[in-house]
Amino acid sequence: MGQPAVPPAPPGADTAVKAPARRAVVAACIGNFIEYYDFVVYGYFATTIAALFFPAQDPTASLLLTFAAFAVSYAARPLGALIFGHIGDRFGRRTPLTVAILLIATCTTVIGLLPTYQSIGVAAPIILTAARLLQGISVGGEYGGALAFIAESAPTNRRAYYTGWQTFTIGMALLVGAAAASVLTATMAPEALQSWGWRIPFLAGLPLGFVGLYMRLRLEETPHFKAVRQQLENEKAPLWGSIRREWRALLLGMGMIATPSYCIYIYFIYSPTYLRSALDYPPAQAQGANLVSLIFYCALLPFFAHLGDKIGRRPLIIAGAVAVAVVTYPAFVALGSGDIVIATIALCVMGLCFAPISAVALAGIAEVFPTTFRYTGASLSLNIPVTLLGGTAPLIATALISATGNVASPALLVVAGGIVSAITGFAMTETANQPLREISAEATGTPKPSGVVITTEGH
Repeated sequence: MGQPAVPPAPPGADTAVKAPARRAVVAACIGNFIEYYDFVVYGYFATTIAALFFPAQDPTASLLLTFAAFAVSYAARPLGALIFGHIGDRFGRRTPLTVAILLIATCTTVIGLLPTYQSIGVAAPIILTAARLLQGISVGGEYGGALAFIAESAPTNRRAYYTGWQTFTIGMALLVGAAAASVLTATMAPEALQSWGWRIPFLAGLPLGFVGLYMRLRLEETPHFKAVRQQLENEKAPLWGSIRREWRALLLGMGMIATPSYCIYIYFIYSPTYLRSALDYPPAQAQGANLVSLIFYCALLPFFAHLGDKIGRRPLIIAGAVAVAVVTYPAFVALGSGDIVIATIALCVMGLCFAPISAVALAGIAEVFPTTFRYTGASLSLNIPVTLLGGTAPLIATALISATGNVASPALLVVAGGIVSAITGFAMTETANQPLREISAEATGTPKPSGVVITTEGH
């Protein structure tokens, strides 16, 4: 089997200095934090936003319109992945990442300052929907670009550990967003919360956005992208050519993220609503159990990310996916026990099963793509499953309960995701501690490896 001819590794590419790598992690993760923080806050205040921006005689219709505006951001993510990914793979990672965080922070601030329907009429829901659309486009290019930047800045032998902080950031954003919304709800009078208090969490994202923008403007281009810049300049259609050459890697990337797409949304975002509405737990207990499981899950991530650098991506992807597929349904049955202690333990057990694959999947995604297509490939791998699976998971889970009468039926979604990721883990080759692949095989005139196995440089 022919191996891709690649440019020599640039000086420092695989011996990255810890301080620059850490700066890259912090600068890259801030945008992800704002993204998921906004997600939680918007969902938490959905009923308030519905009344203020989508007034209707039927409160349910108002709420549906609010969530429709929310869904717009998901539909726009793959488009953002293509737009920002093309720019990032052709001209460098730094510029699109800077634009992405600027757009995310601006749109979040616009929502926080936006006059209500009563003040400006139909312009209010139109502006809100437009802000969510722009957020979706920017987020579509944010997550994969941040992953590419971290992976290309990290030392080879610690790539999972560094990219694992991106996943950790998501958990922290969910925690902070839920905590901020809960504190405001508990401490403010309902009238004040409805009038102006709900705006505070959205406006709080602005200073963090400025910090992230400042840090990203100071970043240098990654050494891996510098090494392939000349190759990119010689390609006439880098986007579509790379998609044609790297479709196998795209399938692997999306397969790896199938389990996280379902688990994040079912375990941590849908579960408080599920515990309240389907199982009749008091709201405070439902929120408390979710927060405990999130804290437990986040605490596990650095350990499993470090382990992934020691024993490889495949063992943890396979073990985590299989554990998720086997444990989730019994755990959902345990949630229905009516005992909040048992429910909390069940949520923590699910987090324990999910943590191994969650900790290393991002590193695996970054490593199956060449540098010439890593930004776009990672963005598409992350956003297509999240849009199709994660974004629809709460709706489908609710529909499953209604159709089957089985309150544990949402677990079947997670089981399906675990099966897909387990198959992906068996199909992929190990990429841990291998130099990043720089260019596609066909781009150099060498034969492309056959089958689903993705060949990486040095493997």
